[in-house]
Amino acid sequence: MPIAYAKVFFGGDARDERRFNEMVLRRLNADVSITQLGRARSGLYLLTKYAVERGERSKVIMSPYTIPDVVIMVVLAGGEPVFYDFEPNSTFCDFNHLSSLIDDRTACVIVTHYHVNEARLSEISELCRSHGALLFDDCAIAFGGAVDGRPIGALTDASVFSFSSFKLLNFFWGGMITTRDPSIAAFVAETTAIWPRLTLKDYAAQAKTCLKYDIATRPVVFRAVVMPMLRKRAEQTNRSNTLERFRIESTELDVSLTSRPNYAAFAEWARKLEKVDAWLARRRAIARIYHRRLGERMVSSPISDAQFHESCFVNYPVIVNPASRDAICREMLLSGFDIGRNLYPNVHRHLEFVHAAGASENVERLTLSSVYLPTHFGVSESYAEAISIKLAELIS
Repeated sequence: MPIAYAKVFFGGDARDERRFNEMVLRRLNADVSITQLGRARSGLYLLTKYAVERGERSKVIMSPYTIPDVVIMVVLAGGEPVFYDFEPNSTFCDFNHLSSLIDDRTACVIVTHYHVNEARLSEISELCRSHGALLFDDCAIAFGGAVDGRPIGALTDASVFSFSSFKLLNFFWGGMITTRDPSIAAFVAETTAIWPRLTLKDYAAQAKTCLKYDIATRPVVFRAVVMPMLRKRAEQTNRSNTLERFRIESTELDVSLTSRPNYAAFAEWARKLEKVDAWLARRRAIARIYHRRLGERMVSSPISDAQFHESCFVNYPVIVNPASRDAICREMLLSGFDIGRNLYPNVHRHLEFVHAAGASENVERLTLSSVYLPTHFGVSESYAEAISIKLAELIS
């Protein structure tokens, strides 16, 4: 969603923070504590640190389908990453594999919600409880979602949300932790109380990047400049470059990671929060259009109508033949449709984590055989219909 750059110059104040927190509490409709963060990934660091330091446990079982910096946060907190695999052609946790990994050395399990929410969250919660392990969920792209009618953010021991540039509710950086556990809440609050607030200068580099994308994706600029450039690139090559996805940004806890948001961030989030439900409804409506033709190929299919309605659909991922995946993306682009390959890499293949315990065969297959379709506010119903028709034609 576009960011109001006026907030950068005119800022906000403590009232904006209180207002935003009150609005979040009403949405969650549960007895939770909220801690706001300058960077969302710091939440995973804090929760892992709490889990590891509370006992003689260091294993952190997590999804390998993520950015490398998420795993780095676990390592910096003293955790030992162990990767659980997915079910085939799915982002749902392979429960049997997770059950084989968890033991009395497990400090915590971190599950991630993707385009659709983790289907077996309650069973995973029971499994963790039986082993004395904590359960956290990474809700970076799932704000506003629910599971079995209950809002995400109050279903596990603690949840981490991201409100950075490319999220549904966004500012240049930001995130929060929600928890029902008083001990976790106290640890997080005490740790972050001494963290400084980010200054507007701290946001400068990210704001510049965001502005570049903002300008590049404006309809006139995109049609006249960006799309022809992408088509020309597609004509020259049909292979994807995945190296950038393996880039590690944070190797230590820098100032931005041990920070709280500037008040300007709260002013922007509070301004947008009431629109979230309408934006989510729009994303689901676009996803429904894709689903009519491509539903059997959707990653994590089949799901119930209730699961569909409660998920956030940051995108709509589709399984294709891995041998023709790059060619399909190329033909789609040459036909005027810009679609993505896979959203995340399999970090279990990263040189830093390749020797970590666990397995990721199904995750690896997913990264090689999925494409994802856009659901953002710029996608019209007619454009989504045209994408689904063309993709179905190429697949067949």
